[in-house]
Amino acid sequence: MSVQLKVTPNITPWIGKSDALFKLKQDIEKLACSTIPIHITGSSGTGKSLVVQQIHQYSPHQHGKLVISCCKLWAPESIRNELDSLINQACHGTVYLKNIDALSSTQFEQIKDYWLLDNPLNNAVRLITSTSQCARTDAGQVDDSLMWLQYYCLTLVLPSLSQRKGDVEPLISYYQKTDLRIGQLKLEKSTIALLNNYSWPDNVKQLKRCLEKLTFINDNLEITPQALIDVFPCMAPNFAKNTELNRDTQLSLQPQLPKPDTDLEGELTLDFQTINTAPQLTEAATVHYKPHPALKRALDYLEAHYTQPLSLSEVAECACVSPSHLSFLFKRYVGQSFKQTLLRIRIKTAMARFKENPYSQVTEVCDDVGFSDLSFFVRKFKAVVGVSPGVYRDQRAKH
Repeated sequence: MSVQLKVTPNITPWIGKSDALFKLKQDIEKLACSTIPIHITGSSGTGKSLVVQQIHQYSPHQHGKLVISCCKLWAPESIRNELDSLINQACHGTVYLKNIDALSSTQFEQIKDYWLLDNPLNNAVRLITSTSQCARTDAGQVDDSLMWLQYYCLTLVLPSLSQRKGDVEPLISYYQKTDLRIGQLKLEKSTIALLNNYSWPDNVKQLKRCLEKLTFINDNLEITPQALIDVFPCMAPNFAKNTELNRDTQLSLQPQLPKPDTDLEGELTLDFQTINTAPQLTEAATVHYKPHPALKRALDYLEAHYTQPLSLSEVAECACVSPSHLSFLFKRYVGQSFKQTLLRIRIKTAMARFKENPYSQVTEVCDDVGFSDLSFFVRKFKAVVGVSPGVYRDQRAKH
């Protein structure tokens, strides 16, 4: 599925004067002059679509069409046909492929020639791709497709709103001028200070939605700091500190874990204690502790689908939260990133398979637990367990 977009001179401007934004504008103008494909990375709400529109507007392909397509919506059996169709629609313009990391390694192999100039149509369009992650994931895993794109594309990393120091207030002023309802908000200086100091994990998109929500909380539209905190408790100055204190209190109520055994299974079992979202609290404390429902949905989904290629965006959609917020939940409550958690679930399952059947083939177990690359499976298994899968399997056979 694709969307054709004809860019007009009245493109939405970047708002703010931060150093990070100034550098981004310079990078956009510089990259637009080239015809080399571009790969963009940036978390949700950082303005990837706006960057693409400006690159198209300033590029030699500006007289063609800007065609946008989300790779999540592509039919797996017609990858090449999908890209051929997009290039034909662009008419010497720009083709923008969102969420290219949604393609499997096998699917991506089918369209590599468009970057390698093997396809005669490649010179006729400007190719731009984007993802919400970098080539190296939190777990240290290298996504081969994204790493490949970094070699064959110009790369552009978009700054988060928290990195654009001083741009929150100009953005608020812009939304108040361009949105009638937001323009009626009366924000005290101390309220604006709270908005400035917030981290904005979902970036500019989250800031605008916050302002839109504030327009409905009070008939007189006067937003005091307390009114803001009532709606968004996480914006309270001491929220992070108080949350950490509450977490420390909960952890202090947990019973002491038994000392781990010296064998590999005991060590790994302790690593997996972090995957349990609800700590083992006393009966009285359990009444006050509830695991985050979105995180529970995400973990349940991982347990049910860990053998399949999974992305943070896919799991976040099933958990009904944004990818950035789900990433925060994993690090905050699980103590590991999404990728690390998925990796360890797969390795723990592989260990169980070898324990159940010490004569299992390493290649079969690799495929069964969700690894698409044998060498990567062996490397990660050894990094976590301490020995290779083959050695671990042979050790089980001796017992």
